Amino acid sequence: MKKIASLLVVILTVLLLIGCSTNTKDPGHLKISIYLGGYGQVWANTLARGFEAENEGVTVEIEASPDLAAEIPSRLQNGSDDDLFFSHGINWERLSVQGYIADISDLYEMEVEDGVLFKDRVLPTFGNMSRFNNKYYKVPWTNGAGGLVYNAKMFRENGWNVPETYDELLALADLIYAANIKVDSTDMKPNAPTIKPFVWSSETYYWDYLVFDWWAQLAGTAKIKTYTQLASAEVFNPTTNPELMQAFSAWVDLIAKRPQQSMEDSVGKQYMAAQMDFLNGYAAMIPNAHWLESEMLDNIDPNKIEMAMMPAPFLANAKKDGEGNPIRVNYAVGAGDSIIIPEYSQNKELAKKFLLYMARQDNMKIFTEKTNGVMLAMDYSNIEFNMEEMTLFSQTVLEINSNSQKFDLYSQSLLVLDGKLAIQWAPEGVQHYADYFNHYNRSAYITNPSTFEVKNIFSTFDGVYQTVKNSWSGWLSEINP
Repeated sequence: MKKIASLLVVILTVLLLIGCSTNTKDPGHLKISIYLGGYGQVWANTLARGFEAENEGVTVEIEASPDLAAEIPSRLQNGSDDDLFFSHGINWERLSVQGYIADISDLYEMEVEDGVLFKDRVLPTFGNMSRFNNKYYKVPWTNGAGGLVYNAKMFRENGWNVPETYDELLALADLIYAANIKVDSTDMKPNAPTIKPFVWSSETYYWDYLVFDWWAQLAGTAKIKTYTQLASAEVFNPTTNPELMQAFSAWVDLIAKRPQQSMEDSVGKQYMAAQMDFLNGYAAMIPNAHWLESEMLDNIDPNKIEMAMMPAPFLANAKKDGEGNPIRVNYAVGAGDSIIIPEYSQNKELAKKFLLYMARQDNMKIFTEKTNGVMLAMDYSNIEFNMEEMTLFSQTVLEINSNSQKFDLYSQSLLVLDGKLAIQWAPEGVQHYADYFNHYNRSAYITNPSTFEVKNIFSTFDGVYQTVKNSWSGWLSEINP
């Protein structure tokens, strides 16, 4: 009851602030704030100018900030002049209950073009992640792809084939490492740097984009959906639900148990440093996502790199379709990206009009072209692109998005929304990549792996299961006192 009373006080306070505000705003001025990350802001400027041209008297102000995600809660609470937010990391469910975010359910019933409603333009998977308490409070922003990005120029020059299976990936990594190719062929020093198979960073969650694909290959997207419902602690039982453990084990064999095949100090690198090492030819592959090319555009030297994204190589036990072919899956990396309208906005209808404009097929195409292959979380089935005008990276991202079963790990379980349990890497959202890599990244293992203590993967996942199982009833009682 105390929680409910406190929440009512917050909501009443918000409503009073909104009702008592004497600020007036030009009804033709739309303020859009976007998170300035890997997508840049060219797309926003382009759409803003087009929207102005079609709507006489309307002006669109674009603010792009790398700090926006952290600022949104305070801006909402303080009643800033923003009419639309585009960002990742918005805790929109809680903010909607607190009364800070507008209910935009009516937007989903509006026509975009040619009789197509907004709700039908948004991809069903992403639309289902935008509704809370039977109302829509957000528009999903991007439909992203992630996994292993590779230097296609380097692959061509050395005759390396893009692996289609996990075993081929293992063999390729061994081949690249054994080739001992100098990064700079003119460097005659005996300790000159050589090309490593992989570079990565302390942002180890980038490996999720590959490992989660392997998880879904083994489990199937339907079982992943059941997992996100968190019906009981048993979803974490590695004995009956072993697929995430098996996917992680594949990563351990590929990366942790081959520490010399990753660039030195990968586990401790800043992510931009790792990306620069990749661009400069120190490694053939890097775990990353659809924003990489846009994020690094000013640093790309075509004499050193042409990047592309490979579909996740198939594990041996990947599920197969009716014709016996392994099923291509892809984790929706941008599933958490959100577009919201503040409840205090005085130009809500103009903001909705902009979102309808953005959802037109011609403007969806503009967004993708201006972000080097990033797709909105909308139906692109009738949109054609001129591939000759797109980079290889953009083409490969589009190919993965268009030819994969997409899945996500979004959950509206109260255990997740109340912060009791992380849906990814339960119970606290801590990945195991660095722990396992550091265990094997030592001379005693590298020189004599057969006598080195093997880190028990089952014990790691069973330990998580036991913790969650023992805490489950207590968590539920705290949520429902």
